[in-house]
This record gives sequence, C-alpha cells and structure tokens, in this order.
Amino acid sequence: MTDLELRSVVIIGAGPVGCALATLLRRQGLEVDLFERGTESAGTGSGHSFNLTLTSRGLDCLPRSVRRRLYLQGSVLAKRIIHHRDGAISTQPYGTMTHHHLLSIPRRVMQDLLRDQALREGARIHYGQECVDVDTARPAALLRDRDGSSAWVTGDLLVGCDGANSVVREAIVAAHPQDMWATRETIEHGYAEITMDYGDADPTGMHLWPRGDHFLQAQPNRDQTFTTSLFKPMAGDDRRRHFSGLPSADAISSYCATEFPDVFGRMAAVGTDLASRSPGHLRIINCAPYHHRRAVLVGDAAHAVVPFFGQGINCSFEDAATLAALLEKFQAAVRCEGGTVATVAEVVVDEYSDVRVKAGHALAELSLRNLTELSAHVNDPMFLARRALERRLHELRPELYTPLYQLVAFTHMPYDAAQRVHDESGAVLDELCRGRDPRTEQDAIIGEFAETYGGAFTPQFTPQKARTG
Repeated sequence: MTDLELRSVVIIGAGPVGCALATLLRRQGLEVDLFERGTESAGTGSGHSFNLTLTSRGLDCLPRSVRRRLYLQGSVLAKRIIHHRDGAISTQPYGTMTHHHLLSIPRRVMQDLLRDQALREGARIHYGQECVDVDTARPAALLRDRDGSSAWVTGDLLVGCDGANSVVREAIVAAHPQDMWATRETIEHGYAEITMDYGDADPTGMHLWPRGDHFLQAQPNRDQTFTTSLFKPMAGDDRRRHFSGLPSADAISSYCATEFPDVFGRMAAVGTDLASRSPGHLRIINCAPYHHRRAVLVGDAAHAVVPFFGQGINCSFEDAATLAALLEKFQAAVRCEGGTVATVAEVVVDEYSDVRVKAGHALAELSLRNLTELSAHVNDPMFLARRALERRLHELRPELYTPLYQLVAFTHMPYDAAQRVHDESGAVLDELCRGRDPRTEQDAIIGEFAETYGGAFTPQFTPQKARTG
C-alpha cells in the first residue's frame, strides 16, 4: 500500500452485519477493528426474538465458505404452511425454483458463526466498549469502557453497524441536522416469543396462523425446536385481540386456546411466559443520506424495518457487500490515478448512499405492506387465487411477469426498482382481474396480460456476483 491509500476501518458494533463487513474488508487487506458495547458471551435473553431469514439476495453477498456453514446450521424453508381456524392446513410455495427458499437461522447461531469468521480473517473485536460520540471528519469514535474511562479511536473510515438504536446515527443527526435527517416510527403491532413444543411439525416450511389483524409464526430449527412469535396490535377496542387485553396468565391461555386450538396443547407455559414480560415494540427507522464526511451507516443503523418480509438481514448484507465493493473499486482507482485517503473515503460513502438509500426506504414500505398479507390475506381464497394466477403467469411468461415476493427475495434487483416494476405490472393485472374470478378465468387473464405487454415489458436486473472462498 501507498501512504495515499485507505488502510484502516473502525466499525462500531460487532453483530452479524459488522462481522460480515469485517470479513469482506479483511479480504481486501484492510485493517479492521470492531468495537462492541456488550460482552462476547452476551446472549439475547429478552424473550423478544425471532430467527433471521436469509434468501439468495443476502446469501450471495457472503463468501462461499460462510454460506456453506450457514446451511449446515440453518433450516431450509421452501413454503408457507398455513394453519386455518377450522384446523385445515394449506401450503404456499415461496417461488418456482429450487433456490427460492428461506434459510432460517437463530440469531445467536448466525452471530457466533460470523464473529468466528471475522476473527479468522484477522479482524480485531474489542468488547465492553460503548460508543458515546463520533467525529465524522477525522473520523473518530469516542469509546467508554466498563471502568468509565473514555478515549478516541481513529481510522481512515468509520462505519456505524450499531443497530436500530445507533449511537453513530444519532450523533451525526445531532451534530449535523442540516446534512442528515432521521425518522423513527413505532407501529401499532408488537411481538412476543412463545415456547411451543415441536411435536410432529413439518420442518420444510414457515408455519403461520393468520387471524385477521394478528398472527402466530413458528420457524422450525434443526434441533427440532420452534422459534415462535406472536404478532398483535399493542392496544385497541377489541381487547382480546390486542396485547393490552390480555392482562393475566389465564386470559392469555384462554386467548391462545381459542385462536390456535390445534397447537394450544403444545404451549404448556404460554400464560405465565407472556404474563411475565411486556411485548416487544416494532420500529421503522429511515434516514438520509447514509453518510457524513468519512462516517457511514450500514444495516439497521441506516434502515430498521419491520420483520414481515424477512428481508432486514438481507438488505443489511447487501449494504456490506456494496460498501466493500465500492472501497475495492476506488482503491484500485487511487493506485492508478493518485488521490488522498479522505478523497477515497468520501467518494465511496457518497456513492454508497446514492445506491442504498432508495432501496432502504422502499424495503421499509414493502415490509409494512406485507403485514396485512401475513395477518389476513394468506387465509383469503380470492387472494390465494390471485397468487396462483401470478405464479402461473410467471411460469408461462417469466420475461413479462415476476411476482413481487420473488423480485424482492430472490433477485438482486434493487428494492425500489422491484417495487416500481411490480406496481406497473400489478396495476395492469388488477385491471384485467376486475370483476372476474381468477380461479375460473386464469387462462383468459394470462392471455390478455401477455397481449397487453406484447413482449415489450422485460424487467432488467443483473445478479450480484457472489463472493467466493
């Protein structure tokens, strides 16, 4: 390296995203230090958790060796398994190809795997270091250790990977409100983890109990356990349908026995479990841009989304891969053309924001929209007929139409572009379906859709090259 090249990166936060980014940067030969507020052995332990769900969009951003280990630890889920009120069970495939599946992994398992990989690559992780302030120009972070002493650490680039409660983001917004804005919204739904016995459950799908404006979700794990979460509004008029209307263990048990009778017998401690802790809140955090000077935000620090599309971690890994690729690109330019460390860093983070901000904002909208689908629509015969129509249309004319879920989960088309493409094609399909039954007129609607576009509408996207090794 020359004295003009960017050499060192300081990452605040050593969660899965920070560790994944550290791995990618170490493979470029950069010095990487991660500073983490918690201890190495700290677990979740809050009673508010759900598995992380990876799709090809996020998996392709990771080295091949990491992907292999994730598949050894995670559960491949190819479909939704819907548990209806009357006890019937139906399934809905996520896509049309073998790679159209979710890889469901407990958060702690993924954390341990990616931390160990970052350490093997040569990244340094410093625990018990709380970030309390940042200086985006130097760039530097003020860190406080467990004994209360503080010190500044500097690098050529400062990265905030410190989650939805990001100190890095809040420090930038407070110091430079004219240069970065941020919004924080808590939605009406909350969530709580439930302990549910596995029994004879189908391990190949995501189990859902849709009940109007609330639903139960169970993700099977490789050790024959479930990660089970109840999503409900926090308060409302119909008290039994809201967390606020379940004030006691008996009320909770009665509610679950009524709403989820097929699995209530496998929730032995549900009343005491939920009565002993408050439900978790779900927040949406948006900001723009994702950088200031030589400091940049990655993952939930930039865009915390609700979990209903399961794309939060995938979007975050895309952030990490995009930032790493841009650093590699501009480092090569410096070697050829000359420049300064500050120039490289500021050009990189500026382009990174241009690429990622629109995508992050679109994902926030898409994730919130999917709440209605999971709560109610997956149980609606007409909705299912429309989805069957879309699936068949895609199978027959993939160059003309791709369902939204597949665009979002299984391509590398930017989220905002996927939203635009689907809104355009979906509007045409809406008009063709108006006043008609997709169950009996599927072939006619598909033919009219193909005639409308005439082969001219071809969504374009370039799959991101997977990192190997």
